[in-house]
Amino acid sequence: MQQTIYVMKIYDYSKQYASCAVCGDIHGEFDFLAGKIKRMELSDTLIIVAGDCGIGFDKSEYYQHVYQRIVKTLKKNNCELLLVRGNHDDPEYFERELISFPRMKTLPDYSVVRFRERTVLCVGGAISIDRLYRIDQMQINEINGRSSRKLYWENEAPQFSEQQMEAIKEQGLRIDTVVTHTAPSFCYPTTKKGIEMWMDYDPGLERDIDAERATMDKIHNRLLTDGHPLSQWYYGHYHSTYSDRIGGIAYYMLDIGQIREITAYR
Repeated sequence: MQQTIYVMKIYDYSKQYASCAVCGDIHGEFDFLAGKIKRMELSDTLIIVAGDCGIGFDKSEYYQHVYQRIVKTLKKNNCELLLVRGNHDDPEYFERELISFPRMKTLPDYSVVRFRERTVLCVGGAISIDRLYRIDQMQINEINGRSSRKLYWENEAPQFSEQQMEAIKEQGLRIDTVVTHTAPSFCYPTTKKGIEMWMDYDPGLERDIDAERATMDKIHNRLLTDGHPLSQWYYGHYHSTYSDRIGGIAYYMLDIGQIREITAYR
């Protein structure tokens, strides 16, 4: 199957908001996120959701209704949501930017977000440890005449794009911050403890998870090779929180719904 190549997109918010933050997985809970924005009293903030937004499980009209429910809060607090794809998102919504509301957008992989002095690279995708279960469930639903609702997308894995990395270099962009769904192999977690059951159920899972993390390694290594001033990396996916500093770069793993402000240059 021929892969469609999408041109790298640059979103310039250099002077639009006072702060920028990254949010962990929300799994379709946009009302929860809006409520958290109110409870945290976030205002004048650009929020990047680091995957597993829950986009694609329902028809497109549903997301119009979702937006209408939360847009009042987004306007009142002057916030905007930029959505990066996770493994529990339909890649087509992001590749084709099918959600493009004034205050909520799906970003294609290798989008670059400019915020004040920060230049943020966003790359989505990861492997679902329960993918065979999801495939089985879709088949069972079809046999029983139930909903044909999608539960899994075969092209969920992150992709390394030489073309996009070269375009970033050619345009003179200086990436200092990365937002992804999964993380490089040297970031926590570095073992597969807790998913042994899924690996027994899915013989190819361990291999594909290793390939997923290796893709993140390639992105990381290419950024350093090209001389980008990389200083921060944010990711979700693992439903836990952790932070570390490796090789002078700060890595932040975000729990479900956790919001962390991107730190400014010092």
